[in-house]
Amino acid sequence: GIRPALALLNDRTPYRYTAIYKLAGETMEAIHVFDRIAEYRSWLKAVPLDKSFCQFAIREGEFATYHVSSDQRLPSPYDGLVESYYGRLLKREDGTLYGTFIHFDVEPRSIAEEEVAFLQDVIPLFLDYLE
Repeated sequence: GIRPALALLNDRTPYRYTAIYKLAGETMEAIHVFDRIAEYRSWLKAVPLDKSFCQFAIREGEFATYHVSSDQRLPSPYDGLVESYYGRLLKREDGTLYGTFIHFDVEPRSIAEEEVAFLQDVIPLFLDYLE
């Protein structure tokens, strides 16, 4: 299933959370979330697209920030709850946008280049299991 797959991918990184968010209008909705420390939290359920790091992953195909509060690319409204983020666009073969696959954390974290290469191959496989 998707949740065990997210747990497996999460275990390969230092990030606390691994998730799939679906674009629904102007909102990113958490469809599946794995939290290595606790159960699913309600604050993860939905984020306005324009307040989400996912907007950058959607626009560029991939986006990473390892230390939000010191990332000069980001305006101050992003300085807050999430401190690190890695996201990849989820897009169907016909070009239809689904949303994003993300790793994120409340602490600064980074992702190895080898893991990014691995995720480029693995992430599209999730689309076969998402409505």
